[in-house]
Amino acid sequence: MTPLAALLFLLPVPQDPEILAHYDLRGRPAVVTRTDVAVEMAFHLRRQDLGRQATEVLVDSLLTRRAAAAKKLLPADGEVRRFWAELQAELRAAGQDPAQFAAVRNTSEAELLRYLAVQMAQERLVRAELGLGPAEKVSGDMLRLWLQEQRKAAVVVTDPDQLPAGAAASVDSDSVPMVELGLLLLRTSDDQECRKFVHQVVYLQSIEALAREHGVDPTPQDLEAAAAARAAEAARDPRYRGIGFEQLLKSQGFTVATLVQSRVFRAKVLLQQLAGKLYPDADLRAELQRDRQAVLDLAGPRRRVAMIFVRALDEPNAIVPLDFPRALHKLTEVRERLQKERFDVVARIESQEPASKAQGGDCGWHVRKSEQLPEVVLASAFALPVGEVSLPLRDRDGCFLVKATDVEPDLGDDQLVLRLREVRAQRLSQQVLDEAKVQFAGEPGGKQAGTGR
Repeated sequence: MTPLAALLFLLPVPQDPEILAHYDLRGRPAVVTRTDVAVEMAFHLRRQDLGRQATEVLVDSLLTRRAAAAKKLLPADGEVRRFWAELQAELRAAGQDPAQFAAVRNTSEAELLRYLAVQMAQERLVRAELGLGPAEKVSGDMLRLWLQEQRKAAVVVTDPDQLPAGAAASVDSDSVPMVELGLLLLRTSDDQECRKFVHQVVYLQSIEALAREHGVDPTPQDLEAAAAARAAEAARDPRYRGIGFEQLLKSQGFTVATLVQSRVFRAKVLLQQLAGKLYPDADLRAELQRDRQAVLDLAGPRRRVAMIFVRALDEPNAIVPLDFPRALHKLTEVRERLQKERFDVVARIESQEPASKAQGGDCGWHVRKSEQLPEVVLASAFALPVGEVSLPLRDRDGCFLVKATDVEPDLGDDQLVLRLREVRAQRLSQQVLDEAKVQFAGEPGGKQAGTGR
């Protein structure tokens, strides 16, 4: 981490929660605060690399504060202001606007100056420790060595499994609250990441409220059974062959115990139980009898779809140089190549859809009616014999070659009912979020809220 990045990472924790978004919680107005999102980010990310790095930064900050307080090396306010002015000038000279850093943009000047004082104090502590003169530069290696020595003299705990609930770390008798970790992660996140966690908070609150309305409340045994079912599913998945479930969880930063305690995992179990209550077997079987084909389209045997896509416009331009006749002609030539070359190899060269291109054209498993692929692609994939490549197909944004690379076996009625309930649960999940009508503070149509985003 560069000194500048470290400085921005050490910016202060806002004391007053700021409203980031408004939403409807089952018909009642509700808000998402900075603290709400911070707590969610902390618990979700603490075991991942980003969370571990942030935890170490908080420990270093606490060690610095303690040492500076003991030796009275915190700089005066005027010194800090001059330092900040010099840093801003340095950034602008490098072509960067200090206000564009999320951490700076979302921090008051008073808080910023207070924590810059800590950064300056750290340099003073190192100078005093090494006996450096005023003109001698304190390098990043010197700072790291000083912090290492501080850590040796303290009892530092950052392992979540060795900490009490609500603590992100501890240094001797001092504890770093989880909310501080979350606020640090939030300050250094971009707007897209922030929005993702706002939606996660809204969803978790909303699904809990819906569950209460229907008297659904998973027991500890329910959560453990769901974890066991997930382990069994992972054992059947060829992608994880030879990898134990606990090992798989560890690679994701979890243990079985922390998975069961996770709010996100609990929400998944809530959704399953809600779907079981709202869509009982008798109703789903009746739906199957009324319109079997519609159920098959939604929840029947899936096909693994691969495609090669070429963009086209009625009036080409510099970005999209092909019109539809030329795109169709190009794919006709590509299809001829497929008689001698592998589909995945050609897709990596010719396809213009980034996600599937990187996978050799593979789009994964899909049912007949899916919102994830164009209808023309799905219709072709489900009409073709497995392994056969379609003729070039035209759609709104371009042209396709389609191939069904695999197909699931037929499903019995019991399996179809289970699959149909899964579809209903997925739709319920999206409905819960849609009905929340999230409005971000400060945006058109949203409500103003302090210094929120």
